[in-house]
Amino acid sequence: MRRFYGIIAVVFLFIFFAASPFYLTRVLRDYHGGTDQKVIWISWFIYGVLVAYQLYTYYYSSLLIGRGMVKKQQQIYVVGQSFRIGASIVLLMMGYGIVSMVVGQLISDIFTRVLSYNAFYDKVIKSKLKAAIASPVKEIIKIMSPNATRIGITTLGWFLTSKIIIIVAPLLSISLSTVGSYGITMTMVSLIMSLSTLWSSTFYPKLTLYRVNNLHEDLKRVYIKGQLAMIAVFIICGAGLLLVGPPLLHIFKSNTQLLPSFMIIIILFVAMLESNFGLASSFILTGNQVPYMKSSILTGIISQVLLLSMLKFTTLGTWAMIIAPAIAACIYQNWKWPLEAHKQLKLTFNDYCQTSILTLKELSGKKS
Repeated sequence: MRRFYGIIAVVFLFIFFAASPFYLTRVLRDYHGGTDQKVIWISWFIYGVLVAYQLYTYYYSSLLIGRGMVKKQQQIYVVGQSFRIGASIVLLMMGYGIVSMVVGQLISDIFTRVLSYNAFYDKVIKSKLKAAIASPVKEIIKIMSPNATRIGITTLGWFLTSKIIIIVAPLLSISLSTVGSYGITMTMVSLIMSLSTLWSSTFYPKLTLYRVNNLHEDLKRVYIKGQLAMIAVFIICGAGLLLVGPPLLHIFKSNTQLLPSFMIIIILFVAMLESNFGLASSFILTGNQVPYMKSSILTGIISQVLLLSMLKFTTLGTWAMIIAPAIAACIYQNWKWPLEAHKQLKLTFNDYCQTSILTLKELSGKKS
């Protein structure tokens, strides 16, 4: 894993440093904001190194989950995010501006990786590693490459659909202030998406266990609970974002505000569909299949074609950044694979009713 992710991180750094002078110069050409451009350049390159570090150390989460240390992994994640928020707030109050957000994330990631390393490499695993006979790396890569490649292409499709918009938009007709509002809104929505799938990701090892052992009823229960948790988080946190988000930004005297409420509601709905697809694709993956690879990359390409067309031939502006990926995903991906998961699980309306009642009883402290 170190070798695999190391190669990815090095390739990213090469592309990042090669493209940054051309990209950032073009983006900042008409920039007249309050932040010094030198600060922006410094923040940009720190962020690039940060992303490379994230890519290289992603496997720590997999190591903890692989050992069944799901609770520990989630605890470390919460602590790391707390450090991120705390460090960012302190640096913002000290007047470091945009650098605060990047440095806050860097501190969080380093702290998270250190805790993950110490949690995984305890006395037990160290003794087992000393006694273990290592298999040739080439053999392992050969076994893992087919599905790893498919998942990588799927991730690329997701990137084209949801992330590349904020990179492309400044090069076209969207102002940096609008991109900033879109970016900070999508950051908040991405956090809600992460929280919405937290329950499912925590119980993913169980989902895999039930799939391998053909425990169909248990599979249904875990999958439906994951959907219920996802919907609940989107409703509660989405309402919080709409009601609390703008006042908080005002308190911190942010020059960048959230998008209008109606736009946020549409973004939240589309994000919930995407999270539902993610839940379905995770279940399908437990069967050691990645059938959604082609649809994912096609969705990404269609999203970019629609975005460029809307920005060039219409006056939709910010709406184009919201509508283009939504249309691309809803054409096929966001309904096909959740439907496929439902077919494989043979879910019925009665299954949802029973699991919902059971969940409510568990939350109220009653035993089923």
